[in-house]
Amino acid sequence: MLMLGFLTKLMVSGQLKFEEGRIVMLKQPMVFIPLDFFVESTRRIINNNDRKGMLNIYLDAWKSGFVFMETVSELYKMKKFEERYKIAMDIISMAGFGDYETMQFKRGEYSHFKITNNSIAEIFHPSKVFVDHVLRGFNAGGGTPVHGRIINTIETECKAINGSHCIHINANTEILKKFKDQKLVESQLDLDYLLEEEKKFLKEKKIKIPV
Repeated sequence: MLMLGFLTKLMVSGQLKFEEGRIVMLKQPMVFIPLDFFVESTRRIINNNDRKGMLNIYLDAWKSGFVFMETVSELYKMKKFEERYKIAMDIISMAGFGDYETMQFKRGEYSHFKITNNSIAEIFHPSKVFVDHVLRGFNAGGGTPVHGRIINTIETECKAINGSHCIHINANTEILKKFKDQKLVESQLDLDYLLEEEKKFLKEKKIKIPV
């Protein structure tokens, strides 16, 4: 119901428009992409045990999530962390990536949340491996302008494995490097590689965000 209310609000205010050959949401062009696109990309990575492919699809999603959230924050002059955080959660839920429930968060440091109704992970159940590489990237990229720090994301529980829900942690570099399960962090992230690429991307955009 909350998602439908947010969608209705966007349409009534003219912030979601369906034009001839175009969808525009929050003044940004959008497209509908079948779920199979994400599923097949993820399946190829898993089947080939392709770590480089996993990191790069995560990074591409990170960049997309960042650009979208940064643009929305600029357009609507959202200076407060709480405003940015709420709309980021509303948007990704509305996009069909699942229903988000915040467990804990601290500005500039981390966001800890539970995701139910994650359709991508559901398709892979039962699985022995984590599958949400694209979603982790979107969460991390969108979380970066929200927190005002470079953010990356790990998944500690996955619906593909447990059949129920996913748990994600968006966190800054310091927290990730001190996370108790470093084996889990290293299986999903290569911080040396990702941070270098993320900083390069932000430099090209002429945006200064601390690590």
